[in-house]
Amino acid sequence: MRKLILLSDVSNNNPALVQKIRKVLTPKPFKLAYVPSRTDKQRKYFEKGKDELERLGVTDFLYFDVDQEFDQLKLGDFKKCDGIFLSGGNTYLFLKNLQERNIFSLIREMVREGKPLIGVSAGSIIMSSSIKIAAFHDENEAGLESLDGLELVDFEFMPHWNSLEKEQDKLLQYSTLQNESIYTCNDGDGIVLIDDDIEFYGDIHEIRKGKFL
Repeated sequence: MRKLILLSDVSNNNPALVQKIRKVLTPKPFKLAYVPSRTDKQRKYFEKGKDELERLGVTDFLYFDVDQEFDQLKLGDFKKCDGIFLSGGNTYLFLKNLQERNIFSLIREMVREGKPLIGVSAGSIIMSSSIKIAAFHDENEAGLESLDGLELVDFEFMPHWNSLEKEQDKLLQYSTLQNESIYTCNDGDGIVLIDDDIEFYGDIHEIRKGKFL
């Protein structure tokens, strides 16, 4: 059973969305593999995210670095986790790190097993077949050539829309060149997929071929 949660931000989320996530993150205790986009040596962003994720029902964490502190010996512990969290950050660098550690197949396998996958911003964008839409947010500082994502959802995800609405015309133009729909998501809102059922929480809008649907 596929359980995917796509968020724009990890904090101040829609109350109905919070309730839904708490239901998805079962059983308890629930151990989450926390995957940062890049090494967080002081664990600054991890500690902030940890507090928010505990409010959503997570009881234990495995900090799994795919950058400078990658430890292949932790892969066994990663597989045993009850779910996965893909953090925000530079989408290109995050994807490059995931590609180089060759864990896409492992993430897909765990999703097929029914383990929830939570993405925030960059982490949500990576769930699509391509991260091309990340150009609205990030510089390709990693010099990444292959933009192929996890291919877990059949749409593109545009986070932080409440701060990017000035880019509306550019996004509409971009959508004319894509075959998939784009869902815009404000901070605090999100999308939950359980198998083929999709639920929208907050002010989510669909864009397809240059039009808001």
